[in-house]
Amino acid sequence: MSNAPVRVGVLLPRPPEDLGEWLADAAAFDAAGADALWLDPSGDDLDPLAVVAALSTLTFRALLVTPLPAYASGRTLATVGRLSRGRLALCGDRDRLAKLEAPGVTIFARFGDGYARSTAREPERWERTGSPDGRAAWRAAVAQAAEHRIDGLLVPSGPRLLDILRNPGDLDYRNDLQLANG
Repeated sequence: MSNAPVRVGVLLPRPPEDLGEWLADAAAFDAAGADALWLDPSGDDLDPLAVVAALSTLTFRALLVTPLPAYASGRTLATVGRLSRGRLALCGDRDRLAKLEAPGVTIFARFGDGYARSTAREPERWERTGSPDGRAAWRAAVAQAAEHRIDGLLVPSGPRLLDILRNPGDLDYRNDLQLANG
């Protein structure tokens, strides 16, 4: 791990029937500075690559991480990779990802309760953590991650996290925020 700050990956909930607010929430996290938006790996009736393609039109900076679907072709991955301007990332089991032929697509291989991102420099470790219970708890979680040489934290989305990302210098949590207000 380098001396770079700990990155923040937002674990998005499963998309609901009406995607409007869900997409707005994801775009709000992107605008607030999240380093990555992770789709829920528990499965859904929606095509995860189509969902990432939709997210890529509403977001501009965050890496878009989705579980590798069983049907993924190199052509589909290349198309979504271009739509996302190189921000497509896949996560899943190491053996399955090793067989993948998708140049330019970021890969996160599962290990334990986290993921390792293989990069040209050195592997990055991303681990799950709970939702922050205020700014002091968030600062402590980030400091602990840095101490344990963890490169990224995967945090469940929520209004408190959005407020912390948007207003890192504020001292108090604001209950008046609504996540979908962007």
